[in-house]
Amino acid sequence: MSSLNQYIDLFHAQRTAIDGGSCAPMNARREAALQVLKDKGLPTQKTEQYKYTDTETAFAPDYGLNLHRAAIGIDPYATYRCNVPNLSTSLYFVVNDTPCPFENKTAPLAEGVVVMSLCQAAIEMPGLIEKYYHSAAEKSNDAVAALNTLLAQDGLFVYLPQGACPKHPVQIVNVSVAETPVMSNRRVLVVADKEAEATLLFCDHTIGKQRCLSTQVIEIFADEMAKINVFSIEETTSSNVRFNNVYVEQQAGSRVISNGVVLNCGLTRNTMEFRLLGTGAQMETNGAVITDETQHVDNNVLADHVAPNCTSDMLYKYVLDGRSTGAFAGKVLVRTDAQKTVSQQTNANLCASPQARVYSQPMLEIYADDVKCNHGSTIGKLDENALFYMRQRGVPEAEARLLLQHAFINDVLQRVTLEHLRDRLSHLVELRFRGELSKCRDCKMCR
Repeated sequence: MSSLNQYIDLFHAQRTAIDGGSCAPMNARREAALQVLKDKGLPTQKTEQYKYTDTETAFAPDYGLNLHRAAIGIDPYATYRCNVPNLSTSLYFVVNDTPCPFENKTAPLAEGVVVMSLCQAAIEMPGLIEKYYHSAAEKSNDAVAALNTLLAQDGLFVYLPQGACPKHPVQIVNVSVAETPVMSNRRVLVVADKEAEATLLFCDHTIGKQRCLSTQVIEIFADEMAKINVFSIEETTSSNVRFNNVYVEQQAGSRVISNGVVLNCGLTRNTMEFRLLGTGAQMETNGAVITDETQHVDNNVLADHVAPNCTSDMLYKYVLDGRSTGAFAGKVLVRTDAQKTVSQQTNANLCASPQARVYSQPMLEIYADDVKCNHGSTIGKLDENALFYMRQRGVPEAEARLLLQHAFINDVLQRVTLEHLRDRLSHLVELRFRGELSKCRDCKMCR
């Protein structure tokens, strides 16, 4: 409980400042979150869902928080560039955990589509915020999500009215920057009405070498026949600790696709929970992870099939080098009424170093009797025969290893539906394997 105590004490001491820098719907959820933390404490490695990540150590340092909402002193629109060539987006920045005012220099939003801070939305659209904020995350009873709810003061709200189909993706860039160690607590709420369609692109970056801890909770609500594509790219530093919780609730006929790529990090823990609540809902989640040195990436994914005739598909691939560690736990839960479920789950891992470690835990929990569910997991090293074959034909060993590793990851990249983003990711993955993308410093990779 030592890591948790400092946050509970901070909350009690700074409750007035926390509430004063936030809004009523967020403040109303804090007491329930506090009770979850008191009842459960932060997860330890004895907690099944967190058995591969040392949460106690991650939260133990004394990080500073910007509870009084002091100005950061950085204009990311003027000083920071993170773009994908030939991909026009509606661009929004969050510096640490403060949403920046939107500048109209980027692609405009479609009519009726709303992207604004949660505090602003609580004034202009209070009914939606009251109805949806924390309603999906609360069901998970996750202590990290509860800590975020306890301390978060603002966030972003994305609203897609019925039938809305923005031409351009909404890009949200999270920037961690500070002169001293800092903790950021970010929230994103996405509500898509019937038959709405949208693409969301999340990018996480760090400026400087200071230790940064971030928690983020993303809630996505997809109404009937809504279609949401979510892409996330992490290119941070070895001093960055990131806990990212994503909760998705889908109604009949909806489709949500999530693609995540981790290029550089320190410690990253991704929790993703999809609840398929309506008949015919579809979800797909794909992940590509590249690690070296002592980096650590843990993906924990749940596909909860509640309604019949739903489909889920998971594909996660890891390439690990150095003394890095990776973990994947994927669970498909098929409830009694979820007949005609179709599910596929695949986790493949390549250890490029004898010191690298990966833990794989695919799971099926099925209570219906008319389903098609498959899962598989592999852990191995580079194919020495393929490596020998390429070297015999004049390909240098380093280049041959790069080509084999890139081909291994490519299965995930090919599922990225945005052509320009797919091409950019393929290029960045190549740079990563060449050792030319070792750090994210002022996002020079995108210049």
